[in-house]
Amino acid sequence: MHSVEAEALIKARDSTVWDIITDAGNYTVWDSGITHVTGELRNGGTIKIRTRTCGSRIFRLRVQQRPGEVMTWTGGLPLGLITGVCTFTLEPHDDGKTHLRVKEEITGPLRGLVGKAMPDARQPLIDYVNAVRKRSEILGRHAQ
Repeated sequence: MHSVEAEALIKARDSTVWDIITDAGNYTVWDSGITHVTGELRNGGTIKIRTRTCGSRIFRLRVQQRPGEVMTWTGGLPLGLITGVCTFTLEPHDDGKTHLRVKEEITGPLRGLVGKAMPDARQPLIDYVNAVRKRSEILGRHAQ
């Protein structure tokens, strides 16, 4: 298994952060690293995304959620040859802040082979979390 993660303490309510990470229509508006997204980020939904780091490659992902708490995007090759899971976890704090953690895990027998051809995901994940933090804090100020 290969995994990378990034996290941030965000000065905004968890509902604000949740609204941002589940609003597929606006992912390309803020600097999320996602250049194209279709579908709905809802429990049981399917989305198709294209990222800045993977060029024209389109990823088809299944979405699972516990609204306001956890969301996963899962995709991969048939027969479990490679499976990627991106988990978004929100933890609210009493002071109105939210801890966001995003973890990407790649498993399966072809992980090593495919992993060498894929760009390093750590920096894009850090950039994503920082972009969510920035957008949440801006929108959170306007909601008060």
